[in-house]
Amino acid sequence: MKLDSTKQLIQGFGINDTWAEKAVPSAAFSTTAADGIGLSILRIGMSDTGSDYTSSIFTSDIASIKAVSGKVIGSCWSPPANCKDSGTINDGGHLLASCYGSWSDKMVTWAKGHSLYAMSIGNEGDFKSCGTTEPCNGNYPTTLYTANEMVAFVKVAGPKLQAAGIKVIAGEASEWIHTWSNESATGSDPGKKNSSDPLKCGFPATTKCNDGSGYDYGHWLAKDADAWKAFDILGVHEYDTQHAEPWPSDVTAAKKEVWQTEMSGVKWWPEQGPSSDINNGIAVAGWVHSALAVGDASAWLWWWYAPLSSGTNDNEGLVLQGSTAWTKRYYTIGNYSKFVRPGYTRVDMTGSTTDLLLSAYKGTDGTVVIVAINKGTAATVPITISGGTAPASCTPNVTSASDNLKAGTAVTVTGGSFSASFAATTVTTFVCK
Repeated sequence: MKLDSTKQLIQGFGINDTWAEKAVPSAAFSTTAADGIGLSILRIGMSDTGSDYTSSIFTSDIASIKAVSGKVIGSCWSPPANCKDSGTINDGGHLLASCYGSWSDKMVTWAKGHSLYAMSIGNEGDFKSCGTTEPCNGNYPTTLYTANEMVAFVKVAGPKLQAAGIKVIAGEASEWIHTWSNESATGSDPGKKNSSDPLKCGFPATTKCNDGSGYDYGHWLAKDADAWKAFDILGVHEYDTQHAEPWPSDVTAAKKEVWQTEMSGVKWWPEQGPSSDINNGIAVAGWVHSALAVGDASAWLWWWYAPLSSGTNDNEGLVLQGSTAWTKRYYTIGNYSKFVRPGYTRVDMTGSTTDLLLSAYKGTDGTVVIVAINKGTAATVPITISGGTAPASCTPNVTSASDNLKAGTAVTVTGGSFSASFAATTVTTFVCK
C-alpha cells in the first residue's frame, strides 16, 4: 500500500427510496448504533408531475440522513406523457425537444425544494422497461436517451441546476458499460440472453450507433465542451454486467467524479435471489470493490431497503420480503460504508488475486482502512504500508457466515508492515491508527 499514491475522493455510500413502501431504519445511517453501517447518501425520486415519489417515506429518510449530515441527491424516471414521443410514461419513449425547457424547470424547482446536493437529469436512458419476459423485469416509468439527446438535454438542464447551486449528474446508464461503449451484458438466467437493446444498436455492437444514436454516453458528452461543463458527476449503475468499467484512456477531458447511484440483485440476472447468506454478501462486496478499485467511484448506492410486498421476493432489498432481518449483503456493504468515511481518499494497493480482493483508503486524521474480500480458503498475507506515516496497529472487523462486522484483536504494525489473516469466505476491514 502506498499512502502517497492517491486515487479518488470518497463521498460516501447510500441507498434509494423511490417507490419504497418502508422507510430505512435510522440506525442504518449511524456508525455507532447497533447494526449501523454509516450510510451517508440518500437518493430520492421526482415524478412526471414534478412531485415526490412516496413522499411519506421521503420525510422519514430525509430526516435520518440529515441527522448524520449526509447528502440527498435526486433523479427522475419520466417526464409527462405529453412530453414524450411515445405518449406514455411507462416503457421508454424519448423526451421531446420542445419540452427540454419545461421539464428542466420542473427539475430545478423540485431539487431546490429538497435542498439537494445533486440532481440527475435522467435515470437509465439506456433502458426501456419491457415486460416480464427474460431479460425484462417489469413495466414502469422509463425514458430513453441517445447519446446525442443526452448531450443536447444536459446543455439545457445542467446550467439551470448549477445556477441554483445544485450539482448535476448525467449519464446514469443502467449498465456501466453503456457509459463508454455500445456493447452490452450477456448471460441472463436461465436463457443466457443479451440484455435489452432499446436503441437497436445490435449486440454485439455494430457500426450502426457510432454516430451518437446509441449509448456510449461518456464519450459523446466528453466530445462536446459545453456538455462536459454542464454536469459535475458522471452517474453510473452496475446492473447486468455486475462490474465497473475503468475510465478510458482516450477521454482526455478533465475527469469527473464517478458515482454509482443504484445497484441490487434483480430478476433474470446473477444474484437475483432471494438469498441472505455470506456467499451473496461476498458477491455484493465484490460489486463495491469493482466500483471503487476499477471504476474509481466516489460514491456507491444500493437500491431499496425492502422489496415491495406485492413484488418478487428477490435481492433488491437489504432485507428479504416480509422480513426485518438484515441480510449478509447489508453487513458486507457495511465493511466499506461504516469505516471508509466521506472525505477519505483511496490509495494505491497491490496484491489482489482472483480470490483475494484488496483496497485501501486514508483519512485526513491519519486513519488507514484496508478492506479485503476473501472468496477462497483461509489465507495469511503480509501487508506493507509505505509513502507516509504508518499506523501503530490495525484492528480487523469481520463479516462471515457467523459474524457481522465483528471487531477482533488489534495487530501491531512493525516497520510499516503487519501480517493479515483472512478466514475463508469473509470480508474483513482493518482499521489502522
